[in-house]
Amino acid sequence: MGYLMFLFSVASDHRASCTSMPKGKSIHEAEYPDFLKLLVEARKSRGLTQVQLAAKSGLSQQYISAVERGGIRLDTLQLRRWLHACGADPVAFQAELERRLPPLGEKVKEKKAPRAKKS
Repeated sequence: MGYLMFLFSVASDHRASCTSMPKGKSIHEAEYPDFLKLLVEARKSRGLTQVQLAAKSGLSQQYISAVERGGIRLDTLQLRRWLHACGADPVAFQAELERRLPPLGEKVKEKKAPRAKKS
């Protein structure tokens, strides 16, 4: 039992020392709806439905729908796959996202994630 208590205390100390770690997931950030809107625009501007994007990207239509609704988030590699399937330039996407977002450190008003219609 003593060893388990030691492991627990080490884990607790480690968690307490990680104060610079972000709290929560990015889907709860106030800027996330702007990111989602840009993702949907990238798809729709190429005339792609969720089903067509799924076929081109290798991601499922259900996954694409869940991402666009703000239910789950993309990792960097999935974002890359999504953008390439849309024919969108990842660098231009990031530049447009930066243009739309307020400067870091500036207080952002909370927004709700857009409700994407199934396409």
